[in-house]
Amino acid sequence: MGWVMNEVLRLYSPAPNAQRQARQDIKVDDVVVPKGTNLWIDVVAMHHDPALWGDDVNAFKPERFRDDPLYGGCKHKMGFLPFGFGGRMCVARNLAMMEYKVVLTKILSRFSVKLSPNYRHVPSIVLSLRPTHGLPLIVEPL
Repeated sequence: MGWVMNEVLRLYSPAPNAQRQARQDIKVDDVVVPKGTNLWIDVVAMHHDPALWGDDVNAFKPERFRDDPLYGGCKHKMGFLPFGFGGRMCVARNLAMMEYKVVLTKILSRFSVKLSPNYRHVPSIVLSLRPTHGLPLIVEPL
């Protein structure tokens, strides 16, 4: 269940970007980022970068996290940031993962769940990443 959640968070990160401010001048290759510069880290782009994740980057493959539960086999330890990073990492990340497992286990033990044929896959970013047209499901008791 953890593999599935991590792969969902990789493909559809709820926080599509992270912001930081340079506390000092930083040199990246030949570019100098001056102290005080506001930086936006595009988490969605990182989570979909073939250089970090391989050619199957857009495939749903929870087994990526089988042997590497923290990074999912990403080629860089900062390439998987579903809850941010550093001192401003989401404080509720452990609670969110535990709640997900508990709630999903309860639902799947009592119901079958499938996407409605009316579902249209159109993710959009409005502060967080979410389905534009909602997520219509067909839920039936087992």
